[in-house]
Amino acid sequence: MLVSEREVDGPAGLAAVERVMEHTAPIAVHLRARLPTRRLFEITAELGSSAARTRGWLVVNGRPDVALAAGARAVQLGRTALGVKETRRMVEACAGRLAIGASVHDAEGAVRAVRDGADYLVLGTIYATPSHPGRAGSGPAAVTGVVAAAVRAAPTAAPVLAIGGLWAERIDEVVEAGAYGIVVGRAVWSAPDPARAALDLRRRLDRRWDGRDKDTGERTGA
Repeated sequence: MLVSEREVDGPAGLAAVERVMEHTAPIAVHLRARLPTRRLFEITAELGSSAARTRGWLVVNGRPDVALAAGARAVQLGRTALGVKETRRMVEACAGRLAIGASVHDAEGAVRAVRDGADYLVLGTIYATPSHPGRAGSGPAAVTGVVAAAVRAAPTAAPVLAIGGLWAERIDEVVEAGAYGIVVGRAVWSAPDPARAALDLRRRLDRRWDGRDKDTGERTGA
């Protein structure tokens, strides 16, 4: 999953996001920009055609109303957003379909989110990152612990995506720890060619999963 914040605010930024979606298809793009409601809706709707064409996902941050209205595939819920249960009720009341992701930071939060019906979890911060200054990363061991707790809470536990300080060289260890996938921002947007950087990350993740499939005989995530 690719986090997009300032990148989406403006024609050049939208074009950059669309290039990444085209080159790395399919990919999920998390729209985390702090924008007025109308502008967030317009951006989500505008990117919708690229998402549909590339079989990608648009994930709106904290706004199930915008996600539903603009035709996004998912909403990501942080600490200050509606809870998973409340969001599910809202989606069902609108006769809509929307995957619900929950941001968690420990096993307790993961268990609560899984029991409340989250479709996937985003776990962080795995490694120290400038976006959370002064906060030490929890490390790959946190992924293992959260995955185990989630599985104990529900046999068909929501997949766990790792976030925080993730670069290409760290993919192997978080996947080995049990991560279903990764969430990145700077690893793509700080690169000279973001579309190429996103594709390289995707290929490395796919190769790691191919190796894991051979080891385990099955794939439990991507």
